[in-house]
Amino acid sequence: MAVTEQQRHQLLTWFEERMDEERAATMMELLPPAGSDQLATKHDLAVLKAELRVEIKTDLGALQRTLGTWIFASQAAVIAAIGVFTAIS
Repeated sequence: MAVTEQQRHQLLTWFEERMDEERAATMMELLPPAGSDQLATKHDLAVLKAELRVEIKTDLGALQRTLGTWIFASQAAVIAAIGVFTAIS
């Protein structure tokens, strides 16, 4: 849905009534230009959500593998150190 210039002006007026002019101007700057189709739809957000879930799962899997490797390596180092100290004693 494209936003018309009239709708933008109505929104600016609404913001000005509830906030000062500077804040209202800031809010309007955050909006895309009138007639723009850059607004995200519910479908756009659903697609983004699905993409993020896949990315998070992938990153989580890599993190779990890295953590497992570090735990295994640290335990091996502790066992080796105990073996060396036991042999020296």
